[in-house]
Amino acid sequence: MIDFLTDYFSSFQPHSQAEFTIFLVISMIFSALSILLGYKLTRLWSTLIGAGIGFIAGFIIGETIWETSGAGFIAGIVLAVILGAISFFIYKAGVFIMCASMAFTFVYSGLSALINIPALSLVLSIVIAIIAGVVSIIFLRPFIIVTTAIGGSFEFAQSLFSLFPAATQSSQLFGLSWPILLVGSILSVLGIIVQFVTTKKHGKRT
Repeated sequence: MIDFLTDYFSSFQPHSQAEFTIFLVISMIFSALSILLGYKLTRLWSTLIGAGIGFIAGFIIGETIWETSGAGFIAGIVLAVILGAISFFIYKAGVFIMCASMAFTFVYSGLSALINIPALSLVLSIVIAIIAGVVSIIFLRPFIIVTTAIGGSFEFAQSLFSLFPAATQSSQLFGLSWPILLVGSILSVLGIIVQFVTTKKHGKRT
């Protein structure tokens, strides 16, 4: 499934070095915001992630049914608006979508490097993502802080070292090179500390 999506949207990836660099810089900016302001920007992240998931699902469904990219684009926009609105207006639904999707991406990346059975990696990742989504609703503030700090940190490290690929030519653990693991781990700890210090416990949101 993941390989299918990767191949399906490969045409949207940057092709020149300049486009690639711009893409990485933008990714690093958003990752830094997630590391330091993940909890404060929860509604923004959940809305963007919900809209993104909706667009991808809608595009694939629309193009599969009507066999035109135009129909896929329209269906993608519709589902993006629906899921984005749900994530924005129903706070806990947005939190579930955000944390579950981040957990899925992180876990699938690691399992794919350890288990050479794509279907098993996919199923385990989905199960863990659902568990993470449920836990995020129960332990709202701490789980969001930990999830956004770790997710943002490793995304930042991967984007950073993508600019210097020679620095990551080393042995890997969970599909990540040691420089990425080191920088990602340090930033995760710093991000968690900063977010806990700079945020206060809020009342329940719905």
